[in-house]
Amino acid sequence: KAAGLSDRRLGRRNRFSPSAKIALMVLKAYTGFSDRQLVEHLNGNIHYQIFCGIMIPPSLPITNFKIVSAIRNEIASRLDIDSFQELLASHWKPYLDNLHVCMTDATCYESHMRFPTDMKLLWESLEWLYRHICRHCRELGIRRPRNKYRNVAESYLSYCKKRKRRASRTRMLKRRMIKLLEKLLSQRDGIHSEYGALLRYTQDYHKRLSIIRKVLVQEKEMFEGRKVSDRIVSIDRHYVRPIVRGKE
Repeated sequence: KAAGLSDRRLGRRNRFSPSAKIALMVLKAYTGFSDRQLVEHLNGNIHYQIFCGIMIPPSLPITNFKIVSAIRNEIASRLDIDSFQELLASHWKPYLDNLHVCMTDATCYESHMRFPTDMKLLWESLEWLYRHICRHCRELGIRRPRNKYRNVAESYLSYCKKRKRRASRTRMLKRRMIKLLEKLLSQRDGIHSEYGALLRYTQDYHKRLSIIRKVLVQEKEMFEGRKVSDRIVSIDRHYVRPIVRGKE
């Protein structure tokens, strides 16, 4: 009923019941067959017939493969997706774990999301933190604390321009970026402890700062050769987790 399908009481008897039509669409998605291939397998595969709840005599096979397309169009025109999703969710809920987690197929995610690397994450964190430290100092009218941000920025720009990047150079720059990120965080915390009452922080600011702290901890552990669980691959979308190829 949620799919908008019902048995017709008038006219010629339909070979596919409403549940059989839905089962056929499940088979279509599961097997990846074309409409013609699906009908051919359905005629000769007793397991497919049992799954759909129909019996096809060998003497009377289905010859019109366009019936699959007709069923698909019928479901598309009548399906109430909201009520159907609610029905499926209520049925599957007892068998599901981690209901607070939302998972998205990587092939369906935003195409503009850049490929994550340790260097990009560290540089993003450094750039954001340095910009806000400069803003705080300007608002408070105090001198900006000394650090090696400009030197690291020049080294990172030179590193990005190189087509071939040696592992030793990558590791050396990564060590410098981790140390600078630690220093910037300590400088920011020092400004906050002394002038925190005079500064205004937004909710997004606190959220981004906590993410950067997690990135620092994870990058230090990976730099020392330890594995990290729930690795952050994007500061803007910290909830995204990578999927290892071949283990979906």
